[in-house]
Amino acid sequence: MDCPRSNSSTCSSGATVNLTCSELRLVGGASRCVGTVEVKHRGEWRRVNPSGRWDQEAVAGVCRDLDCGSAVYGEKRDGFPQSRMWFVRPDCVKKASVRECARGPSYYSSSSGLEVKCSDSVRLVSGSGLCSGSVQIWDGSWTGVCDGDLDQRGAEVLCRELDCGAPSLLQGALSPLGQTFHCEGHESALMDCPRSNSSTCSSGATVNLTCSAFRLVGGASRCAGTVEVKHEREWRRVDPLGRWDQEDTAVVCRDLDCGSAVYGEKRDGFPQSDVWRVRSDCVKESSVRECVSYSSSSSWGVEVKCSGPGQKGRQREDLRGPGDRPDQIHLSPGPDTGP
Repeated sequence: MDCPRSNSSTCSSGATVNLTCSELRLVGGASRCVGTVEVKHRGEWRRVNPSGRWDQEAVAGVCRDLDCGSAVYGEKRDGFPQSRMWFVRPDCVKKASVRECARGPSYYSSSSGLEVKCSDSVRLVSGSGLCSGSVQIWDGSWTGVCDGDLDQRGAEVLCRELDCGAPSLLQGALSPLGQTFHCEGHESALMDCPRSNSSTCSSGATVNLTCSAFRLVGGASRCAGTVEVKHEREWRRVDPLGRWDQEDTAVVCRDLDCGSAVYGEKRDGFPQSDVWRVRSDCVKESSVRECVSYSSSSSWGVEVKCSGPGQKGRQREDLRGPGDRPDQIHLSPGPDTGP
């Protein structure tokens, strides 16, 4: 009421404003959708203590509560000023709001914190994972992107913006005519691309996109090679915790839209380097990226071969490449290297 007013009439139509105020915020970033997580609890704003495992799904809960699009990354780090904090369990955030999950004694202090980046102007909704779904953009409100409005280069920009790797599946979106986004491929965000049409998608036929959070490298095609996953903004080779079997390989091939599993092999002999340790039992029910447990140094890795896009697995001998050894045409889990 301290603001100047140009009209003092009451609302006779009955169409009143609905407002939601957040008791969650990201501070210190370039926009309201980037920064250090703080929550207001018991009337006091404090930094969130990043206890537990803050995976992509938990970070997505923060972005959801802020209406900030899709999660790009969340990173726990030290070095903040020593101050009092609120405990927030990441498993709780997946099911409820951040404020509802805030707990802890009023005297607890720490120098740790959680930094989050959300996509701000684009999101993928109703998909099988955090890197797949129907494409929506923020244009005053969340609006679906119609079939034909996005081409392959636009999909590459969008996937890179979400820190999700390359597009592995783009459904119903390759029409060269009527395209809204004209990306060259080097843009950092989809909304940086020139747009020729700002109309909303009235038909309801929206673009569905799947971005891979992992890749196969060093093979003859994108559907064969060593499994690498991008986690915490870094691509690394995967070293499975436990037995890697045909079911795990089938998940990799499915998520890359690469047909059926031909073989998967866990083996030693890679250059010693930092790897992501992935729980193979988790891969069967989720995705490779969401099953990263921790980082270590290792010479182990997984090699995978899939039948290829749109193909079903045939006899493994028929799909044997010129460099494949006969003893590779089976699924060998290899010994577990331990933590």
